[in-house]
Amino acid sequence: MVDDSITVREMERKLLENKGYKVDIAVDGMEGWNAVRVGHYDLVISDIDMPRMNGIKLVHNIKSSPQLKSIPVIIVSYKDREEDRLQGLEVGADYYLTKSSFHDDTLINAVIDLIGKNDD
Repeated sequence: MVDDSITVREMERKLLENKGYKVDIAVDGMEGWNAVRVGHYDLVISDIDMPRMNGIKLVHNIKSSPQLKSIPVIIVSYKDREEDRLQGLEVGADYYLTKSSFHDDTLINAVIDLIGKNDD
């Protein structure tokens, strides 16, 4: 999970961990990019507005990499304009969720759709 807001990170982390998913945290796009290049991840969840590298660039980098492009990506952002959503999807995000309409089930359902339930 890549987000510069500690509040959002903790909320999303707890939500996912309560459903049995293992969650790693990155505090900006550059840290997220470095982590995804050296780790093994089933899914990336990213904000857009972050220091050092924004979420659009992060998604673009992931989807442009032959080794990483198969990793599904969910963008969760405060930006709810249609052009922001389209930009996120155009660079390769599988889902674009807005924080303003955010409900726990929305994120969990997107995660389940992309990588399935965690049955551990």
